[in-house]
Amino acid sequence: MVDVTTRAKETLAQMKESANVSDPDIGLRLEAETSGGGFGLFPDKQKPGDQIVEYRGAKVLLIEDRLAEALTDARIDCKTTGKGPQLVIGKAEDQDPDLAG
Repeated sequence: MVDVTTRAKETLAQMKESANVSDPDIGLRLEAETSGGGFGLFPDKQKPGDQIVEYRGAKVLLIEDRLAEALTDARIDCKTTGKGPQLVIGKAEDQDPDLAG
């Protein structure tokens, strides 16, 4: 199971708001990009088998079962950069345990 910090959940909620997604049943789906090895996010509804992350009663992140399995023991956090907040995925033990959500 993927661990998502409170700071990352807050950022995901802000991203939903910025994208004008107000439906609490629509979350941002994490998807592996086909080229470049990165990840992307897009609004979507829950599908069977998804790992669902909620924040303040609304779905903020959806992760397909196989991707969630590949990210077992990972932590999604948020770091502030010169371009604003950025989500980062790393090993849970590599990050500050006080930030866990």
